[in-house]
Amino acid sequence: MRARTCEICGKRMARYVCQECGREVCQFCLEQNTWVCLDCYRRLEPETPRLEVFPWSTPFKLFLLSFLLILLGTIFITIASVLPGTISIGVVVFLGPIPIIVGAGPHLVWMILLAFALTILGIVVFVTSRKRAE
Repeated sequence: MRARTCEICGKRMARYVCQECGREVCQFCLEQNTWVCLDCYRRLEPETPRLEVFPWSTPFKLFLLSFLLILLGTIFITIASVLPGTISIGVVVFLGPIPIIVGAGPHLVWMILLAFALTILGIVVFVTSRKRAE
C-alpha cells in the first residue's frame, strides 16, 4: 500500500478525507472543526452565521443594564446631596411580585408617581418579553 499525498498541497501525506468533496487531504489542508478541506471551507464560509461582537445572553445584558442604571442613580443622588437646595428621592423595592414604593422630600408625590409608572412599565416589558420568548 503506497502513501497517498494531499490532493491540495501535494507535499504531505494525506490522513483525512474531506466530508464535502471526498478529497484526501493532510492535517494542514483540513479545517479541523468542520472536517472539510480548505477549498470547501472557503466556499461554505459565507453560509455560516457571523457571531456577535459580544456574544452575551439577554439576561446578562439586562443585568448589566440594570447595574449601570443603579450606578447612575447612585451618582445622581451623591451629586444632589452635595448641592444646596431640597432633595427628593423615590425608591422601589420588589419583594417577589409585590412592589414597595417609598419616597421622601417636598416632591414626594411626583417621585412616587414616577416610581409607580416605572414599575408598571417594567412589569409590562417583562410580561411581553416572556410571551415573545415562548
